[in-house]
Amino acid sequence: MVVESTVCHILRGDELLLIKASRGISMGKWNGVGGKLETGETPEKGAIREVYEESGLKIKNLFHHGTMNFYMNGSDELGIIVHVFSTRDFSGTPISTQEGELRWFKKSEIPYSGMWDDDNYWIEPMLEGKRFNAQFHFDSTNSKVLGHTINFL
Repeated sequence: MVVESTVCHILRGDELLLIKASRGISMGKWNGVGGKLETGETPEKGAIREVYEESGLKIKNLFHHGTMNFYMNGSDELGIIVHVFSTRDFSGTPISTQEGELRWFKKSEIPYSGMWDDDNYWIEPMLEGKRFNAQFHFDSTNSKVLGHTINFL
C-alpha cells in the first residue's frame, strides 16, 4: 500500500526550520515538518494541519515544489509519495512536541549527515524555489540512495 504524505519547509531569512523526529520511520533524523495525509485530505490541507500539529505554527501561501516517489527497503514497488512544500508566511513561535525537537538552521549549516540521504539531492533546489518531481530508490536498510531521478518543471 502506498503512503501519501507531505513535507513543508518553513523558511525565515536565511534559516530553515527542521524537526528531529522522535518516532516513526524518520526517528532520529532531521527533516522538514510533515506527515501522512488523512483520508480525503488535499496535500496542501495536510501540510497545514501537520505543521500546526508538530510545531504550533500557522502557515499560509504554500509553494508546491512537486512530488517525490520513494521506493524503500530495496523494493521496486512504490512505497511513499511525498508532496513537497515551502513557505515563508507563518505566524506563531515554534514549539517542540512529542513528534520531535524543532530547531532553526542557517542554510549553510543544514545537518545533512543527520538527515535522509535523499535530502542531499533536492534540498538545495527546493531552497532555490525550483519545482521538480523526483524518484528515489533506497537500499534494504533505507540508509543509502541507490538511484534517483529529478525532473525540474
